[in-house]
Amino acid sequence: MMRKKSNLDKKTKSITLLGSSSGRNAGDAALLNSIMSDLKELEPNLRFEIPTINPSFIIKSFSKYDAKPISMLPWHLSVKMLGLPTFLSVARTDMTIIFDAILFDRALYNPLFNFLSTLYFLIPFAKRKGKKIVYYNVGIGPISTNMGKRMLKKISEMVDLITVRDNQSIQILRSLKIPESKIILTADAALNNTPCSQEHIEKILSLEKIEKEKPLLGFNINAYIDTWVETGREPIDRRNFLRDIALVLDKIIEDLDVNVIFFATQHMDIPIISKVINYIKNKDKVNLITNRKYSNQEIMGLLGKIELFIGMRLHSLILASAMHTPILGLIYQDKVRNYLKELNLEKQKIEFSNFSADNLFNIIKKSWYEREEIKKHLTIRIEELKKKAKETPEMVIDLLYKKYDV
Repeated sequence: MMRKKSNLDKKTKSITLLGSSSGRNAGDAALLNSIMSDLKELEPNLRFEIPTINPSFIIKSFSKYDAKPISMLPWHLSVKMLGLPTFLSVARTDMTIIFDAILFDRALYNPLFNFLSTLYFLIPFAKRKGKKIVYYNVGIGPISTNMGKRMLKKISEMVDLITVRDNQSIQILRSLKIPESKIILTADAALNNTPCSQEHIEKILSLEKIEKEKPLLGFNINAYIDTWVETGREPIDRRNFLRDIALVLDKIIEDLDVNVIFFATQHMDIPIISKVINYIKNKDKVNLITNRKYSNQEIMGLLGKIELFIGMRLHSLILASAMHTPILGLIYQDKVRNYLKELNLEKQKIEFSNFSADNLFNIIKKSWYEREEIKKHLTIRIEELKKKAKETPEMVIDLLYKKYDV
């Protein structure tokens, strides 16, 4: 049904965006970029406030969206999101959007790591101020404690619009008796991130001296390894894990005659990736691309040049698959497994419960020979998910402005 604008509300509106916004994670940056870009496309006069520990990153990256950083640094009376600046921002703006995957209860009472306990106080405050609240294509969980469940239930009941990126998030909310009619399944907002130009990608390949004559295999690991998952066995030995990755990649380089590009999409992962590279014998066949040097749009563009991408970080897999690059997930958290389910690519994974060098080598080799089939599947499924992700900005604008007549 066609919608036309009414003249009921011409006032410029503002939105507080609550999530991870430090600039250290390319996935979080891609989410911020996509959310603001999609909303501004529908309503160019929108303004944004972004609580952050890195104001200069927000200014540098998002000023074009009329986005203002709100400092969460300690000297501004803040401990991460818990502090006066965030509360004042929520009080000032018309809507608060919660994005990404910050609704979990690990280290629940540590405001330096966990945001759920802060939102438990912040969201009721926003409601008392008459503000609209949105979960924007979020991933929810893990939630395993009674207090975590209580907190999530309380704030979810106050939210005006809930859109989630996977079915497991719906199951968690359903278990808390949140009405299913209130929950809408969409997809991750970063799928609609825009990569840099092909011309710019070629410049980066040249600058990094990446050989284009051979096929490229992409790889990503993170510093958490298996600390987020129950494997039914002893935690994996970090040094052995890194040596196994190096051993497998040396065999892959030789057997498949490929070059390897490691992608660090989070600053904290650079040291562990560097250690793997140190263990690799064929170092001349390996490059490292980091988000310390390159933007999320540049990394996304480079991921489009990869024949097969093996990743742990969720948004490394999302940005790769958004470019229709075949992927294989190392399951360090449920959210990675959930994403592969949403893609209908459950087989494209390796669990830490059965991780070994041999298993990793075999599934990489199998995926390599099936990569064209996976790519064909992604060209269809990704476009479906991109459309679903685009539904949320429409609903947000309707809720914020209420300026459309049926």
